[in-house]
Parts: sequence; structure tokens; C-alpha cells
Amino acid sequence: LPRPPAGGGAVARWRTREIARPADPAEPAVLGRPLALAFDGGTLFVADAQDCAVKTFTADGAFAGAFGRKGKGPGELSFPSGVAVAGDKVFVADKLNSRIQVFGRDGRPRTGFALPFPPDKVLTLADGSLLVTRNPSGRRSGETLLQVYDGAGGLRWQGLEARLSGDPAFDAFANMILVGRVEGGDLFVVFRSGERAVLRFAASGALRARIAVDDRHPLRPLDLPFKGGRKRLLGFCWAAAADGGLFFLSAPEPVEGRDLGPGREISVVDGLGGLRAVVELGRPVHRFVVDGDRIFAIDEEGELAIFEVER
Repeated sequence: LPRPPAGGGAVARWRTREIARPADPAEPAVLGRPLALAFDGGTLFVADAQDCAVKTFTADGAFAGAFGRKGKGPGELSFPSGVAVAGDKVFVADKLNSRIQVFGRDGRPRTGFALPFPPDKVLTLADGSLLVTRNPSGRRSGETLLQVYDGAGGLRWQGLEARLSGDPAFDAFANMILVGRVEGGDLFVVFRSGERAVLRFAASGALRARIAVDDRHPLRPLDLPFKGGRKRLLGFCWAAAADGGLFFLSAPEPVEGRDLGPGREISVVDGLGGLRAVVELGRPVHRFVVDGDRIFAIDEEGELAIFEVER
């Protein structure tokens, strides 16, 4: 699709109001290293890699419970890095155990399947299949970033070949992706650096569209010392979500002039890549999910924050 023109009129700025969460000093309610969020049916699920658990919260941020513990057995986790929900099932990317584990919403372990690689994120698709992402090793060509499995662990398709430059450290940055579900059963993929685009895939693996994003969403240059000299990364998106036919993309922000970190503004982009609005948050956030006018986020301190958008 053609890129929307830059500077195409004024862009609305949506402010937010942070919702005060109920205080809960209990140790299980404290997040250690939250790496993924999923919101479904009024419940927020948070994968906490440090505590090897999935923690649940209400839509107002009250702690509701936790399940999982460190280990290798059924119901045990080692560095859970992704979580997704479909119906009465919760799917967890059990990274260091190289498997997907399935729990009931009550936290009881059900089933799961082993993987030939450590999974990063997991996403439920409309046809009942599961998207699993991976971080490429960089040791061989042909590694793919996306894998889709059926509920029993059978591989349905794989695609989006990893970029290789010969410098594994640089490639680790260049292959960082963000994924999410789009209305209609499709999924989207965003590279965190280097490409100002949203890739939209069907659940079958077909690439439906490469959506060029409005130039008013900034690219942030970052020069880092890699093998063979300094190389430039163009930071495009720190975190992403989709809701109501719109994409929500947060641009990274400079940190002390030497690095990039999480941003405090989210670009609201339509299905053609046009910038519809900018959401102003009260603080930088590492990751978030959107449900209507509510944004559930993890801030730069690793704490849960809930924002109400005032359009």
C-alpha cells in the first residue's frame, strides 16, 4: 500500500487519566520481571519471568491470584516470557523449558507441548491455532521468527525469515519483533527497528499487507559499537497493540543521549498506516495492551499501570 503523506493535517492528542490501583503489599501481588500481558474477559494476565508465575489482576488493577512455580514439571515454569488467553485456556511460553504450557483459567495445569527452540511470545489465533515467536540463534540461515502450531503442537506453518548480517549482536537487535491479533482473525508483526511498517498476516501464514506507517511517527537513530565498527539502528516501535481496527505503536525515546528507552506517547494508526491520534501517557511504559478506552501497561519500574483514555 502507498505510504500516507506526512503532515496530513492536525493530529488529535488524547490525554489519559491513571486509575489508582488498590494497595496490596502481599508478596505474590508484587511483579518481579513482567514480560508479557494478556487481557481477556475482564482479567489481566501477566507473565512474570522472575517469579516463574502468571499473575492475574482485575480490570481495576486489584490482585486476583497467581499460578505456576519454578521447575520443569507439569504446571512449573522457567522464565515464562509470553502469555495468551482463549476461552477457558491460558497458554504460557515456558522459555527455558522450551515448551508451551496450557493452564485453565483457574490455574490448574492441563497440557502442553515441547518445542525445538526456546519460545519468546505466544498468541492465540481465531482458528484455534497458536502463533509462537522465537529469537533466532544467528548461527545459520533460514531461521524463522514466526511459527504456528495446532492445539496439539503440530506445526502448521513457519515464516518471516530472520535477518542475518554476520554480526550476532547486531542481528539480535535487528530481529526483535512485536506481535498481536487484529480484528477478523489476522495477526500483525512490527519490527522494533529498521522498518516503518506493520505486517499483516492471515492465520494461514499469507502476508495480506505491508502497511507503511505515517512519517509523523518518529524513527529514532541509535549508533552502537558492534563487530566491525559502529552500526546504526533506527528505532521504530518499543511496544505495540491493536484494538478496534487501530494499531497502537509507541516510539522509543532517547535516554541520556546515548540509548533508547520506552516512550510515553503512543501513535494511533489506522489500517492504511495513517496517524489518527497520539495518546499521552503519564510515564514511559515498556509494554501494554489496549481494551477500548483502557490501556494496561508495565512501566519502566516494572509496575502495573492502568490508564483511561480521554478522547
